[in-house]
Amino acid sequence: MVRSYAEEKARILELPGMSVDNIMVSVKAALMETQQVMETSGIKIKRIDITLKSIASGETGTQIKLNIPILGELKLGSRISEKSIQTTILSLKPPKPTKVAKDIKFPQLGERLKESILSLTRGVMAAVNDDPPLEVYESSVELNFILTSESEISLIIKSGLEAELTNNLKIIFEKI
Repeated sequence: MVRSYAEEKARILELPGMSVDNIMVSVKAALMETQQVMETSGIKIKRIDITLKSIASGETGTQIKLNIPILGELKLGSRISEKSIQTTILSLKPPKPTKVAKDIKFPQLGERLKESILSLTRGVMAAVNDDPPLEVYESSVELNFILTSESEISLIIKSGLEAELTNNLKIIFEKI
């Protein structure tokens, strides 16, 4: 079948990637694993700000999905422009701690976030407990990351398209 120029232009790129809900599962798992440590240090999560760069994918006439692009697979032949990139911004406030299923879709993100939160809580505990004690007003953890084709996150940003596809996760903590 021969497609017309208009049909070809209307077709949305089919790009592999990770859905926003898979990233949220990883974030929630990391937060639940660190909740008890945070409480003993005297801080709690005030707000979670997530900025994700995504690309619409699907065929004309089908449901459109927003996926977080995976860079290695993008470089294998897909071409996108800065204008094709969608930005999804989520600002969330966590409820009381609950248990989360361990079906983590993207464990490296959860592990990096968990390590960052634990490092921050150790710093807060040192500030509060060591002489002279300091009162914590507000603190935050921020991760800038891209997804790679090896199903890993990369925290090192080079240039060009990779910089355009940088995702950001910031957690703001406050005193209990």
